[in-house]
Amino acid sequence: MSTVEPGTVLVERYRLRQQASTDLAAATAWEAHDLILDRDVRVTLVTGPYTGDALDAARRAALVTDPRLVRVLDAGSDPEGRKYVVTEPHTGTTLTQVISSGLVDEQQARAIIGEAASALAVAHARGVHHAALRPEALRVDGHQVRITGLGLDGGLASGDTLNVKPAELDAQGLVALLYYAMTARWPGQDLEAEWIAKDTLIPLPAQVDDSGAVAPLSSLVPHVDTEIDGLVARTFDASGGTDGPKNPDDVTTALAPWGEVSVVASLPGFVQPEPEEPRRQSIAEAFGGEGVPPVRRPATGRIARNDETMAMGAGNAPAGYPEPQNDYTYEPQAYGQQHAPVPPPPPEGAPAGYPPAGYDQYGQPVAQGQPGYDQAQYAPQQPQQYPPQSFAPGGYPPDNGGYYEQDGGFATQPAPKRGGVNPTPIVLGLVGVAVVAGLIWAINAVLSPTPDVIADASPSPSVSTSAGANGEGSTEPSAPTETEARPVIDSGTLLGELDWEGSTLDHPEAVERAFDTDPATFYFTTTYQRAAFGGFKDFLGLELRLREPASVTKIELLTNTPGGKVQILKGGEGGEVLAEGTFSETTTFELSEPVVSDSFTIWVTELPQVSDGFRLELNEVVLS
Repeated sequence: MSTVEPGTVLVERYRLRQQASTDLAAATAWEAHDLILDRDVRVTLVTGPYTGDALDAARRAALVTDPRLVRVLDAGSDPEGRKYVVTEPHTGTTLTQVISSGLVDEQQARAIIGEAASALAVAHARGVHHAALRPEALRVDGHQVRITGLGLDGGLASGDTLNVKPAELDAQGLVALLYYAMTARWPGQDLEAEWIAKDTLIPLPAQVDDSGAVAPLSSLVPHVDTEIDGLVARTFDASGGTDGPKNPDDVTTALAPWGEVSVVASLPGFVQPEPEEPRRQSIAEAFGGEGVPPVRRPATGRIARNDETMAMGAGNAPAGYPEPQNDYTYEPQAYGQQHAPVPPPPPEGAPAGYPPAGYDQYGQPVAQGQPGYDQAQYAPQQPQQYPPQSFAPGGYPPDNGGYYEQDGGFATQPAPKRGGVNPTPIVLGLVGVAVVAGLIWAINAVLSPTPDVIADASPSPSVSTSAGANGEGSTEPSAPTETEARPVIDSGTLLGELDWEGSTLDHPEAVERAFDTDPATFYFTTTYQRAAFGGFKDFLGLELRLREPASVTKIELLTNTPGGKVQILKGGEGGEVLAEGTFSETTTFELSEPVVSDSFTIWVTELPQVSDGFRLELNEVVLS
C-alpha cells in the first residue's frame, strides 16, 4: 500500500487521483479515472484476512443492476498483488450527514428506507446480500437513494457479522436505519467491531430496557404510525427479532406506499430554505416616493347609489361614502364636522370655470387664495384625465366618476364609447369556416380508397440492378428496400448456447437487457480465459426479432467492454453479413443502403478482453 499515491495507474487502466473517505478498517478508497472507458470511478484497495471473501462477494454483486445500488464494475488483483474493487463513484449525502443536521420526519424516513428495501430486494432475488448495512452505507442523492458497498462491505465484515442468515440481517439493518433516521439512535449491529475504522463517527446506541428490547419508537417520536412502531418492536424485541421481517421484501411490504425522496425534505425544518411569502408592494414603492395615496380610477357607468344602498355599505366606510371596491382599510380619523353643501352637477354647456368660486371639485370650501383643480378636465363632454387625487375627509379616496349628493347617492356619468371593430363576429366566422372544411376533409377521407387498396390495384415493383457474369448490368424486380415501419425489437434469442455441468453458459436469461432501452443494464457472457470462447465453441449469436419487418440503415452497440470481433447479419444464423468490426464504448455501423428484415443478429466471433479474462457486456442495441 505504501507505493500507492496520486497518479499511480492500477492494472494499466485506473489512474488514482486522490484518496477518498471510507469507514472500513481493511480498505483504502481512491477517486480514480478509467483510462479505457474515460469515466470517473472509485477504486477500493482491500487487505486483511477476508480479502478473498470481499472479492468473491463483489464479483457476485456485479451481476446485480439497479439504479439505487452503486454498481460494481471490476474486481481483481494487479501484478504486484494488490487486491482491488472498482465501483461507480459515491455521490449524494450519507444518512450520517443528514442526521447531523437534524432528525428526518416520518414520511421521508418511510420513503428513504422503502427505496433502499426495494433495491436490496432486487439483489436478494439474485442471491446477493449486503450484510453490513449502517448509516454510512446509505446515501440520498437528490430524489434517489443510493446504497454503497453491496458485496464488498459484507465480505470484509464476514468474520464479525451473522452471515448465517444474510437476508434477515439485511431486513434488520433496514429497520435499524429507519429507527436511526427518526431518532438519531442506532439499534442495529455493533459498529465498534474490528471491521469498522477506529476514527469513524459512531452513532449513539439505542436505549434498551431490562429485557433487552429496544425502546419503542413511539416513546421517542410522538404520533408515529402504529404500523411502523409495530415493525420496529417486532424487529428489536427481547427475543432478538424472531418475529420481525425475514428479508428486504418484508420491509418493502410493511412500508409501502411511500412518496418521493427529497434530499431537502430529508433535512429538518430549521435548516430547510423557507419559501418566500407573497409581499405586497407598499404605496411608497409603487409610486416612487413616500406618503403617496393610492389612486382609484373612476368606474364610469356604475349604478347610482341611493339612500338604501348607502346605508348597506356603511359598515366599514366613513358615513356618507360608498363601500370600497378593493382592499383599502379605513383608519379611524378624527373628523366630525358636517360636510358643506355641494353644488349640483354642472348643467350642459356650463362654462369652463365651473364650479362656482369658493368650491373645489368635491364640493369642499376652498380657503381664500387656495388653488383648486381645473374643473374643465372633468367636463362631461370631454375625455376624462386622471391627475393625482387627494383624500376626502376620513382618508377615503373619493370616486372621481361623479359628484357626491347628500340626499341622492352618486349620480353617474355614461361610460365613454369605445372605438374600433368588434372582433367576435370575425372569430366566429373563421371558426365556422374551419369546421366546414374539417367536415369536408373527413367525408373525403372516409369515401376515398385506402393506400393499401391503391397499391394492390396498380402495383409498381421496384427495379434493382445486379452484375452479371461478365460485369454487365441486368434489371429484375426485387422486394422494396424501404418501409415506413419503425424497427422495434420485440424479442431476442441466444445462438450457440453451451451446457456446462447442468447449466447454460453465457446467460440466456439476461438477453432482454440488451434491448430494454436502459443503458444502465447490460447482457453479459461467461468470463473465458481465451478470446475464442476458451476453445469451447466458435461463435455466439444474439438474434433480435422485430415486431414487424422494418427498414434499417444504422445499428448502434453500446458496450462496457471494447475489443473483440463482431458482425451484423441479416436474419438469423447463416444470414447475409451487413457489417463487421470491433466493439467500442459506442460502436456504430452505417449501412450503405436501407435493409428491410424482421430480424438481425449480433454475431460475435471473438470476445473483448477484461481484467479477469475475456467477456462481453452489451448494454444496448439501437436500430434506426
